[in-house]
Amino acid sequence: MSLRLLAPNGHGRARIFVRAPRHLEDLLADELRAFGAGKVQIRPGGAQLEADLELAYRICYRSRLASRVLWPLATFPAADADALHAGVAALPWHELLSPGATFAVGFDGSSRSLRHTGFSRQRVKDAVVDVLRQNWGVRPDVDTVHPDMRLQAVLHRDRVTLYLDLAGEALHRRGWRHDGGEAPLKENLAAGLLLRAGWRAGSSGWLVDPLCGSGTLLIEGALIAADVPPGALRSRFGFEAWSGHDPERFAAIQAEATSVPTTAVQLFGRDQDPEQIERTRAHLQHAGAGDRFPLELDLAVGRLEDLTGLPAPIGLVVGNPPYGQRLERHGALAALGQALRRHAGGAPLALLIAAPAGTTDVDAHGEALLKELDLPRLDRHACNNGPLDAWMLTGEIEAGTTTAGELPAAALEQAGMFANRVRKNAQRLGRVAKRLDTDAYRLYDRDLPEYALVVDRYGDALCVQEMAPPATVDPVLAERRREAALTLLAEAAGVAAGAVHFRTRRRQSPETQYSRQQPAAVGSRRVVVREGAARFDVNLSDYLDTGLYLDSRGVRRRIAQHFSKQPGGRFLNLYAYTCTATVQAALAGAAASVSVDLSRTYLDWAGDNFARNGLDDRAHRRVRSDVLEWLEGPGRDEAPFDMILLDPPTFSNSARTANDLDVQRDHPRLLDAALALLAPGGQLLFLNHARRFRLTWEPPAGTTLADITRSTLDEDCSRGRPAHRCWVVSKVK
Repeated sequence: MSLRLLAPNGHGRARIFVRAPRHLEDLLADELRAFGAGKVQIRPGGAQLEADLELAYRICYRSRLASRVLWPLATFPAADADALHAGVAALPWHELLSPGATFAVGFDGSSRSLRHTGFSRQRVKDAVVDVLRQNWGVRPDVDTVHPDMRLQAVLHRDRVTLYLDLAGEALHRRGWRHDGGEAPLKENLAAGLLLRAGWRAGSSGWLVDPLCGSGTLLIEGALIAADVPPGALRSRFGFEAWSGHDPERFAAIQAEATSVPTTAVQLFGRDQDPEQIERTRAHLQHAGAGDRFPLELDLAVGRLEDLTGLPAPIGLVVGNPPYGQRLERHGALAALGQALRRHAGGAPLALLIAAPAGTTDVDAHGEALLKELDLPRLDRHACNNGPLDAWMLTGEIEAGTTTAGELPAAALEQAGMFANRVRKNAQRLGRVAKRLDTDAYRLYDRDLPEYALVVDRYGDALCVQEMAPPATVDPVLAERRREAALTLLAEAAGVAAGAVHFRTRRRQSPETQYSRQQPAAVGSRRVVVREGAARFDVNLSDYLDTGLYLDSRGVRRRIAQHFSKQPGGRFLNLYAYTCTATVQAALAGAAASVSVDLSRTYLDWAGDNFARNGLDDRAHRRVRSDVLEWLEGPGRDEAPFDMILLDPPTFSNSARTANDLDVQRDHPRLLDAALALLAPGGQLLFLNHARRFRLTWEPPAGTTLADITRSTLDEDCSRGRPAHRCWVVSKVK
């Protein structure tokens, strides 16, 4: 076995690894360069750099972000537990650790043979104990809480690197905290939030924390502003028990500390819990307030609702609002946003918000928290607060005195251009709808980029869908724009205020697409709309879809025109949805039809449409089946059909069928199977709504293929990107 001893006595240089909270690596790299580091390589959870002992000491003593400084001792292959033990035992531990000192071991990584970090950690510990007992004559003590020396082993691709943890106890433990109370924030994460917001040594103005808890953010902010090294508060470092420790060199690093500032650090803190206020006072004393730095303090029990008379000037407002059930129970974010707008408008801000454990859609939850806070134009920085996904929010507090539920005047003023566009569209497209003999049409379709809404008119009611904005869009501004637009929409469109129905359009699974979007007890909003001779049931409240695709109106009209010219034929509707195309075919003259869909919800809905238009179920049958299975099975006995509509979804993986559907992959098979049922001289309409769809099917001999998309999109649905694409396949007689 080959073993390479990297730095047995602390002299020379080594490639060290500095650990820090995830997503603070860029700030850590800046800090390391300020300490004199050369090339710094950012890695997940830290940074790697070349360092001598002096630089390593400086990082331990002065870093506000580092949690551990790992000095490499050796690297060796460890294919299994025996090799791991042998590699560790080959090191001269009696030369690295002073007699009587305690130690602890950490282990990261796993492999096929070393699967459990607890077992691997035990093998490392056993190997160190064996060497020390052999040389000291006594068994050394293991202290997992306050060890003199902490070792860290990292396994990667069957190789182990052993590190000496120079700090010993994690560096975020500065030494000033004696009692953190409930859910204390780690000191280096608090420092990261302050540094992310631009708070630096010499920063002036009041540091305000309206939810100060045990004072972590206030104290770290004071230490930063006063340039007090965080290591100055610690009683000891792990490297002091290391035989390679150089006390004189470390003393020189300590002497680099700056003098006591002459300008007082100004801290303002409030919390509704008197015990937390007392903890903050005690922690300030432990941190050296009045000794290491002068302090001007305004600290008292208070609620957000009472946040008045803030001192000036404000240097930075910081906070770590409660999360999870505490946040929801107290409405902390909404109250915080209102209080800050009212009393600290224009001040710089830095907040840490977290998603509670078990959150499934972290991004959606984060946007919901931002909307509740209701402060726009804040930069979002992902981070982790322990095991929780979290975000640092930095920026400037919007000034204003709006209360919960109110919209800023600027949002309503800006929404005026949306309302004007709706009014103009209502006049122009209303005339188009009258010419098309329908009272169901698209009134607005993302005409203005700031208002990503689709507004459909169904009789005297509106259905509004919001397209999910990209992650680059400020969710607070997007929420305000949407609410302002909805406030003005009814009047602009000429409908009653209660006739506007809103839903957010997002990716759906087959189960949620067919299920109710709200409890049945809330009450359904159903209307009947006109499209030529047909009447259709539209549901504006219960489901993601209303039951009538407006962009397909031109396709339905083409089907009706076909059967009005050639009455008596047979029509096949594949992926029939609510059978609106079947109704138009039957009313125009189709003598019989078959409509196939897998959804019972849609087929029952289609039955309502059939009954409303007086269609006979015996001539116009509905079949509940997977379309592809039906085409290649029972459907072959139903041929021929004079016209076929094939309108498949982009993707489907319903539990009711053994096969999933991907329209890009499966459309050639679908077209071949459907074409086999088409009568000579008949037409097959292939409709597709997938944005990135590319037709790869080649028409066989005796057929023609034509793209008729433009002719199937009426004026209300032809703006911007086509809502669908449509091809007609004609079979020669």
